[in-house]
Amino acid sequence: MPTEPTRLSQFEGMDVLSTTVAIRKAGDGLSAAVKVDPVELHHGETVYVVLETTVEKIRHDPVKDTDGLQRVHLLVTEAATIVDAGLVAEYLDKQKVRIEEAAGIARLPFANDIDPDGDPLGVFDDEADG
Repeated sequence: MPTEPTRLSQFEGMDVLSTTVAIRKAGDGLSAAVKVDPVELHHGETVYVVLETTVEKIRHDPVKDTDGLQRVHLLVTEAATIVDAGLVAEYLDKQKVRIEEAAGIARLPFANDIDPDGDPLGVFDDEADG
């Protein structure tokens, strides 16, 4: 079931309709990491990168054909590293499902994707969120 979007605070009396993120220096942070721990990456390989960032600036841009704004968070990377998929896969999978649900896409579980309670795996596992 799709979740309700979070209501955003107004900015100077105008509705904020959406948010976005821009990240600076992500490549610099990762380049510093691979200087210490060299890695060879290959075309088509999926790589999982964790970033530590600081919110550097926030701006509000007009949204075309509306009276609303988009809140833009400008982040600067403080550190970055490549991690094993197992450390982040669960979080990424849950986020992919939430994005699909927000777009009106529903996944149908396969027989082996059902837990002992009859629920699709990962859907009602809130205790795993820590």
